[in-house]
Amino acid sequence: MRRFKFNLEKLLELRSFHERRAELVLAEKAGRCAILDDHLRETAQARSRTGREMFSAGRILEDYRAAELYIVRLDRDRDRLTEELARAELEREGARAVYIERHKAHEAIEKLKERRQTEYYRLAEREETKALDDLARRRVVEAKG
Repeated sequence: MRRFKFNLEKLLELRSFHERRAELVLAEKAGRCAILDDHLRETAQARSRTGREMFSAGRILEDYRAAELYIVRLDRDRDRLTEELARAELEREGARAVYIERHKAHEAIEKLKERRQTEYYRLAEREETKALDDLARRRVVEAKG
């Protein structure tokens, strides 16, 4: 039996390549969001810790003022990180949409290949069965004759 050959194999490979590339871009964008989220969480923890330590025993006025300025800086960092995270999430959603589109395109060709392959092997099996039946009939006829 001959091996199945899919005429659109190159297109399938190309779509697979584009899907993989879109997946890598999506992973990069998701990683960026995760990093920004971690920085935002660390900033919130530092602000909370500084706020608690600001009034601890043994602190002088300069310590209080330095903690106050540090909290102002942490608040600015939080606002900047929040804006960056919002932009990064928009980029991630765009990358996700591209990935889904590429995945569907690849999947459509893959399903077509599977259907054609199944059909090809089913027909090949029928032909092989028919050939074996003809051979068996000939032997029976030759044996009688």
